[in-house]
Order: sequence, then structure tokens, then C-alpha cells
Amino acid sequence: MINNNHQFLIHNEKFDPNYSFPSIKNIKPTDVISLYENFKKIFPLSTKKTKNLNVRKCLSSVLDDFDVLFLDAFGVINIGEKLIPKIIDTLNVARDKGICIIILTNGATYCSEKKINQFYDLGLEFSYDEIISSRDVTERFLSFHHKPSKIGVLGNKDEALNIKNSITIDLEKDINQFDEVDSFIFLGTSYWDSDYQDLLKTSLLSKPRPFFVSNPDIVAPHKNYFSIEPGYFSFKLINEGVNLPLWFGKPFSTIYEMAIEKVQFITGSIVDLSRVAMVGDTLHTDILGANSFGIKSVLMTNHGLLRNENIPSFIKKTNIIPDYIIESP
Repeated sequence: MINNNHQFLIHNEKFDPNYSFPSIKNIKPTDVISLYENFKKIFPLSTKKTKNLNVRKCLSSVLDDFDVLFLDAFGVINIGEKLIPKIIDTLNVARDKGICIIILTNGATYCSEKKINQFYDLGLEFSYDEIISSRDVTERFLSFHHKPSKIGVLGNKDEALNIKNSITIDLEKDINQFDEVDSFIFLGTSYWDSDYQDLLKTSLLSKPRPFFVSNPDIVAPHKNYFSIEPGYFSFKLINEGVNLPLWFGKPFSTIYEMAIEKVQFITGSIVDLSRVAMVGDTLHTDILGANSFGIKSVLMTNHGLLRNENIPSFIKKTNIIPDYIIESP
């Protein structure tokens, strides 16, 4: 196969060479915010200048303001293997009101069908049309825009990616292929360690190739800790001089475009963006993505990244302003 995907080879920009990356051990929300802010020029711009935050107690109290809800998974629906209290009741009320609900998740390790089964095991029922992952966005985008090639996949715990006319290789199963593939897709960190990080860095520095990141998250919230996600390791690679990735997932527009298309398919009507809300726990992904795309943003604070934190101080520091702040479902 011939690699003709040079349009995806994005040259690096200069970032603070003295920036000290937070340790992955005991990483804190302040560390995560600082890391996002250091690489903020990579992210979409938002011109939202909301002066008065609309603060409510819970999601159920704002349902009448919306016809469509995009919901993050971790920090909004579940924390690790546990559902967030009252989420089932709130989703039932929303459905009774005729609100279209779609899960938008940056989790790319598994396909959407597997996520449906995971939610079912937690007591939630979603159809295939009600879940869009950044993995789905990656597959669709590259199927249409990526010319036939051999793609190295990192962090896959499911069946092979379905990218038309391309061969995908799970690099954790064959590390000798790092220098042989035409591009890379970074899905997840279940198998990730410093050895894989060094292999990827060395390979990209010696032979620059397109680098696709399907999960921009730095961390994901669990009950007593934060798991480290592809965004963290990708930012580290960027700081060490590799070419910039092409990102899929929140806050980037392709996942919202796919979601709006899905809503129009489900409802059979044109979507009024002023009646669409993204509910999430992270300023730089969920809220920034919604603000830059032109839909409403709802920050949930009690269960995800910012639980027990000084929310106003983070909003002031980042200038990422949600339309609503709620504590819980």
C-alpha cells in the first residue's frame, strides 16, 4: 500500500519547553487544568461571554430548557463501575418529556455495542443510535478521508477498527511494526506504559507520520482516583517534539457534527441548536466543545473531575464559561 496521507502530518508548534508535566501518580484536578491550559492553543476557540452563570441544583431542574441532551459518560452517568445516584430517574423523566438523549463519550477502547452492554449491566438501556464514541468518529472520518494504508492501532481492547480500504495492526501485539506502519491511532491506555511511550516517541521522531488521537481526555474519574488517558501521553509527546496529532472526540467538532446528524435522523427534523445541551464534568472537553460548536453547555460538578474543587476559580482561570452549573443529575 502507498501512504498518501501527508495532509494529516501536522507540524509541531512551540510550547513552553520548561513546562513540568505532573506525575501520573496522585494527579490532581489542578494538575489536569494546568496541563490543558499549557496546550490550550491546540483546542477550539470559544467566544462565549456569559456574565451570569445559571446555577441550578440538578439536571432534572433544567430539562424543560432543552429538546436534546448530549451526555458525557464518566462523571455524569457513571464513576467507574458505579452509576451516579438518580441518573436513571432523571433519564426516565427526560424521555417522558420527549427529549432526545445521546451519550457522547471520548472512551475509544471499546466499540459502541460493547458500551451498550456495559451500560445494560449497570441498569441502563440505550440503543445503538443513542451512543456515539470518539472511536466511531475516528472510524467514519478516516474511512472517508484517509487513503488506503497500513495503520498502527494503540490501546484497542475490542475487535479491529473498521476503516475502509486500510489495514489496521494492533501494535501491542506486534511491536516490530512501529516503524513499518503509515500512521498511528491512539485509542486507550489499558496496556500503556513507559516502554510503549518511548517506542512511539522514537518512531515518530525518526520517521514523522500522521498521528490520530481518539481520546483527548487527560484523565477519567473513578471513585478514589483518576485513570490516565491518551490526552496526557499525547501532550507529553507533543512537548517532546513529535508532530501534532489530529484529534477526535470532545472538544473537537467532528463528534458534535456526527451527533447532530444522528439527532436529525432520529427525530426527522432540523435541530434547533439553542435547544441542545452538552452535559459534562470537564471544562476543556465537554464545556469548551459545546461552547465552540454553538450549543448550550451544562457543567456537572459533584461527581467527576471537579468534585470538591473551587469551580469559580477554575472558570476564571480558564475563561471557559458554562451556560449552566449543576451539582448532580
